[in-house]
Amino acid sequence: MRARILISALFLLGLLHLSATEAKETEHPSPFSLPVAFLHVNVISMDREKVLEDQTVVTQGSSIVQIGDFRTVKIPPKARRIDAKGKYLIPGLADAHVHLESQVEFALYLANGVTTVFNLDGRPGHLLWRHQVAAGTVLGPTIFSTGPIFHQKRMPEEDVRLVDAQTAAGYDAIKVYNEVSKEEYPALISEAKSKNLLLMGHVARGAGFEMTLQSGQSIAHLEEIMYTYFNPQHDDEFDHIVFDESKIPVVTRMVKDSGIYVTATLDNFSRIVLEATDLDAFLKNPELNYVAPWTLLQFEPPNNRYKNRFGPDKYAVLENLLAFQRKLLKSFSDAGVPLLAGTDATEVGPVAGFGLHHELQEFVNDGLTPYQALQTATINVAKYLRQSDKFGTIEIGKRADMVLLSGDPLAKIANTKTIAGVMVRGQWLDKAQLDEMLSRVQPEYEREKQKMEKMLAVDPVAFSKYEEDDDPLGRLAAYTISEMAAKEDIAVVIRLLKTLRQNNPDAALVSEDNINNLGYGLMDRKLFSQAVSVLRFNTEEFPKSANVWDSLADAYFHSDDIPNAVENYKKALQIDSSYSNAEEARKFIASHSEK
Repeated sequence: MRARILISALFLLGLLHLSATEAKETEHPSPFSLPVAFLHVNVISMDREKVLEDQTVVTQGSSIVQIGDFRTVKIPPKARRIDAKGKYLIPGLADAHVHLESQVEFALYLANGVTTVFNLDGRPGHLLWRHQVAAGTVLGPTIFSTGPIFHQKRMPEEDVRLVDAQTAAGYDAIKVYNEVSKEEYPALISEAKSKNLLLMGHVARGAGFEMTLQSGQSIAHLEEIMYTYFNPQHDDEFDHIVFDESKIPVVTRMVKDSGIYVTATLDNFSRIVLEATDLDAFLKNPELNYVAPWTLLQFEPPNNRYKNRFGPDKYAVLENLLAFQRKLLKSFSDAGVPLLAGTDATEVGPVAGFGLHHELQEFVNDGLTPYQALQTATINVAKYLRQSDKFGTIEIGKRADMVLLSGDPLAKIANTKTIAGVMVRGQWLDKAQLDEMLSRVQPEYEREKQKMEKMLAVDPVAFSKYEEDDDPLGRLAAYTISEMAAKEDIAVVIRLLKTLRQNNPDAALVSEDNINNLGYGLMDRKLFSQAVSVLRFNTEEFPKSANVWDSLADAYFHSDDIPNAVENYKKALQIDSSYSNAEEARKFIASHSEK
């Protein structure tokens, strides 16, 4: 099963070479020491629904130091003056649900005014990037991150140990996924709270919706409520969801009373529906030109998970799911449930940076005012992250993260896209600079690819280290090795993986999930026999994981070896009868087993 990448317990302990003091960054002074003054600007401070007209806003280093009427503010003599007459200044935008794959994406976020991101599946590389951004050595959005996803059943004491390790490494939050059991969930949540970590994730199916609310864990997708509260059987079967609008006020009160935050990711779900029902239309999105080639492969027709999973018989339920979530969103907003704007960029459909503007438009289309929509990407995110004293509004003393717009977003939310410039941590980037950054995105992906190919050929150890620091989710590494597998005997690749695991079993490149990614990368290229070899190797290295047997079964199926596919699905179910793809595995076995 192609799943969110998970980290092994042994590898997680290896993260401790990044100490908490290195990972939990304090902000360093901006290297851009000269003041910057925005003149005659209309300020939307986001601490109230009002436009403050003809203002002067002055920044010094990485902080806002003056705000006031243009006639009264004294501009520092050496300040860089920016004529902003007729323009609108808003706080930098925040995307509360991303999966950072490459530093190349930083340009996409900044060019779209996204100056803060919440990464929901962290690795040591993400902590390194956070340190570099905070230190000013890398230009990018401020990064907050969960640790690696809690993605499988464990004993409660093991969860406690992993929470402690994630805390020591310096992550900001934990992320819970579907497979966490009812028995372990309380220990996991309790330990995370004791370590002052933020709580975010799916609704764990074993724990259930009510226990999730009681725990105070915020929810990463609005759709998770559909799969649990509105599904009496709690089995992830879309056909079992009951679209009962009379329950919307009830669940709204429950969520409101719990005090949790909800990240809607509605534009993300709408793109899933489009991929399933009209993939040609989805692929015409010009924003996909900014996606890494190795990520773009999974959207293509042969590999698209949604097109291939949902046939015409499921189109109606997908569309109903989207429509019902939109009603749920409006009810939550009316009741004052704190909502967060998040995209799940980029592997599902929304593109880094660009997707947030679509999410804001989705909110307004669903009945929120433009101001309410903007709150979800500014002050609400700051409050959830316990950082409202640092960002989220334009106030003296706050971080100098701001977006200059040509149009009033309170009049029309689409005006968030009329970006005339972005200030990030006190550095001003005008429209020409932002456009230049965008123009370099694809050449930078190509440069990264060539560098990885060269290292793989001459120094696999350096390749592994580069992957850990610069490709933390292993997407490019899997693509590069799949390129090797396409050209050479797969036995060469297997020997390489074995050597790397023998030399450093904790290396990210040869973790269970990155090997799994490699197998799927090979399947994306229709190299099914090679994929079988790689995924068989993964079962040898990680025999207690249901997911690796599921993935091997999938590879056998694509190789037209149905008996072995059935056998390996059975092995996955023997290890964990309720793993995330268990129902699909049972259906496959039932439909393909000999009568």
